[in-house]
Amino acid sequence: MNAMKPRKQKMKKHLIWSYRNLLLVFISVAVLTQSVWGLEAAQVMNEAAQGDENAAYFLGVMYKTGSGVSPDCDKALKWTEMAALQGHTLAQSHLGMIYSKGCGEKVTRNLFDAYYWTALAAKQGLQFARENLKKLEGQLHPYLITEAQQKVEDFKPNK
Repeated sequence: MNAMKPRKQKMKKHLIWSYRNLLLVFISVAVLTQSVWGLEAAQVMNEAAQGDENAAYFLGVMYKTGSGVSPDCDKALKWTEMAALQGHTLAQSHLGMIYSKGCGEKVTRNLFDAYYWTALAAKQGLQFARENLKKLEGQLHPYLITEAQQKVEDFKPNK
């Protein structure tokens, strides 16, 4: 019986050592990932500030989701709108989703703007924007839909 005791203790120490190593690996990966995101965020911010619509859209998504940066609805709206105004289809659809639900305390739900931005993306052929547009139509007065559609026709991208 005593012969079994040292083996159990050895296994227990080995198991603790394995968990400790696994924890260190997870911590290392988390730190490395955060520093990579930090470098990526800085590069994306630089490109977005220079007017790159793809970078602006990506930065807006990063701020909305908190990927690599602290979540910030105001900044998400700012960068997503910058890309959407340049004609970026995904940014337009994403902006429509932000307005359809609202974001944080400062970005309130606005169905007219949600319809407008979603309609712009749908006009460019984005299928899921078309589907979202149908959902929004049931929530908005026909007069406002007509007004938004006219605004869509008048839209000219800032390029």
